[in-house]
Amino acid sequence: MKSPNKLLFTSLMITSTLMVASSSNWLTTWIGLEINMLGYIPLMFMAQNTMESEAAVKYLIPQSLGSTIFIASAIISSHFNNLQILMAIAMCLKLGVAPFHFWFQPVMASLQLTPAFILLTWQKIAPILAISSFNKTLIAMIMPIAMISALWGGIGGLNQTDIRSLLTYSSISHTGWMLASTTSNHIILIAYLTTYILINASIFASLNSESTKSCKQFFSSKEPTKFFILAITILSLGGLPPLVGFIMKLLVLMSTEAKTVIILGLITGAMISLFYYLSLTFSALLSFSKMHLTKTHLTSKQTILFFLSQTLPLTLIMFFF
Repeated sequence: MKSPNKLLFTSLMITSTLMVASSSNWLTTWIGLEINMLGYIPLMFMAQNTMESEAAVKYLIPQSLGSTIFIASAIISSHFNNLQILMAIAMCLKLGVAPFHFWFQPVMASLQLTPAFILLTWQKIAPILAISSFNKTLIAMIMPIAMISALWGGIGGLNQTDIRSLLTYSSISHTGWMLASTTSNHIILIAYLTTYILINASIFASLNSESTKSCKQFFSSKEPTKFFILAITILSLGGLPPLVGFIMKLLVLMSTEAKTVIILGLITGAMISLFYYLSLTFSALLSFSKMHLTKTHLTSKQTILFFLSQTLPLTLIMFFF
């Protein structure tokens, strides 16, 4: 696909997300979600192979189903308020959270790195913002979905050896935390989203520079400084204290209005996720302890993304509070 087309569809994605963020009625939100979906599907075709075509179909069907349920329930709920829960379920289907994650992992496995990164990060913004605009009663009704998502994301990643599958289940777990943050201050939700996007950007920059699939290959870098930054970024995504990923989860726990059972489920899911991130980096960190930090060449992109992911969310919180 040529660059002008990529620029057009990327602009559609960005504009539609801003439309959802600024919409004041359900019709505008639905239109923004539809444009967002139609803007992303052409970007999925990077290598022009049959796997991407299959991934596009697997992405299109649940997204269209979610949009149909959303607009239908929005119309019917003007007469029957009890059906508003279907609007929240439709957004959860679009996000790919458990137990509506049946399409998420197959689509991620068939995509190239750039569209996979967009699916993990940018495509979550519009549905999350739509959910955050619901009333508190409706948000409280979907908190069990947040707990199930955090738990399933942790359990599903335990036996994964492919780094992309690991990031997929990690995304399911983090989406549960994003759902929990919708009951708190909007600044915390935005800061959590910013943290998640920047940490993933740093990881995908490393994946893009080196062709890696397995977790062992992921930490096979011979440059100690580059390896150390990568390990810290992974542990920050897992929520190891005192890294910024842990601080953002702590802020969510301090400000959320979810019930105690939901909070315990979120913490349990985070602990399971942290376990497989620690097991992923433990042997690599042991070998790193035998190395000596040398003056190595590190690309400016990786350095900037690392420092942004660890400092920008904290700066956001300090600025608003």
